[in-house]
Amino acid sequence: MAQAEERFPHIPKDLIEALDKRFPERTPSLKTSFEEIRWKGGERAVVRFLLEQYDRQNETVINEQVLK
Repeated sequence: MAQAEERFPHIPKDLIEALDKRFPERTPSLKTSFEEIRWKGGERAVVRFLLEQYDRQNETVINEQVLK
């Protein structure tokens, strides 16, 4: 599993910022349909995944610079 994560393509910061702005964390209203909640939750799950990968990539870069 760790090998697959290491091979994930580089994620640019501007992409993460744009996706985070376009698909923000939101609490649904009481009028929101279950289908829409599931759809929006899926969108946000992708953004959270990419944010986590971005953080891991940058943590790896920082750690490699410290070791040099």
